Amino acid sequence: MTHDKKHQSRPVYATRRQALLGLGAGLLAGASGLLAAPAFAAGQKVAFVPKFTSDPYFVSANQGAQEAGKELGLIVEYNGPVDANVAGQVDIVDRLVRSRVDAISICALDPTALAPSLMRAQQKGIKVNTWDADVKPESRQVFLNQASYAAIGETIADIMAKGAGTSGDFLMVTGSLTASNMLAWMKAINDTVAKKYPDMHIKTTLLGEQDIEKGKNITLNYLRANPDTKGVFTVDGIAEISVAEAVQQLGMAGKITISGIGVPNAIRPYIKDGTIKDAVLWSPVDIGYAAIYITKAQLDGTLDPSKGIVKAGRLGDLKFTANDEILLGSPLVFNKDNIGNYNF
Repeated sequence: MTHDKKHQSRPVYATRRQALLGLGAGLLAGASGLLAAPAFAAGQKVAFVPKFTSDPYFVSANQGAQEAGKELGLIVEYNGPVDANVAGQVDIVDRLVRSRVDAISICALDPTALAPSLMRAQQKGIKVNTWDADVKPESRQVFLNQASYAAIGETIADIMAKGAGTSGDFLMVTGSLTASNMLAWMKAINDTVAKKYPDMHIKTTLLGEQDIEKGKNITLNYLRANPDTKGVFTVDGIAEISVAEAVQQLGMAGKITISGIGVPNAIRPYIKDGTIKDAVLWSPVDIGYAAIYITKAQLDGTLDPSKGIVKAGRLGDLKFTANDEILLGSPLVFNKDNIGNYNF
């Protein structure tokens, strides 16, 4: 995956909580809808919909989306709920459908709840793609996967094995039990552990609900009751922060390994002091950028899975991994040696 530092800038946040809040969500439709009739009108309007707008991760994704929009002559509108509110995201999509935008590019909070609204969008001729977190396949034309679920899961499990060893009791903390990406990462982690590290025992999975304080408190309670826990898997950026805070509060930094999804600007202090050794992510700027290039290909009627690739500006050619799925690239691993190279 190409990583262009020139296009990255540190978001400005009103409060520390806002800075951390989000750090921590069909083949038939794809095959039939990808090569639909072209639409060549100038200034086409694309709704770029994050899980919630206050998350610095999504602010960075929007940075990439706006960059691509300028290159392609598209009007890209960043529009989503302020908090991780499924009903709020559904309402926003319904309003976008009524306003007749040309395309919707969305990171879904819930794969099922968004499906009816997105299907109505397609029925009205609006192009739909998903990025980062998918919906039911029939309710969009194509999904942009940030990195394969298997690769992310294996990388997270390998980091844990390196830090905590290959046996003992472990905990998993997630932000959601419905978001498609988190479910897939949890499955990939569990599959890797079962295959490569069978003596690792993930005793339970706790739900932090993408809330830093709740995630911290449930982790504190569990670790106090289970002091022999060797490591904690985190399945979203908020959980990574929650667990790091809990481990620090218990004075267990360096004794309990934390492995999972982490956003550089949020985990930087924990990497610096050794609470977190390694974290996994991808470039949110790049995923926003790629999503808009895919949207443009949909609007032009040139997105063709049979070609195997879609051209994505400075990112080069992105590969189809299925008729309705495109891969951004490989996971990035951040640690004390390289985190200074990334600013998102």
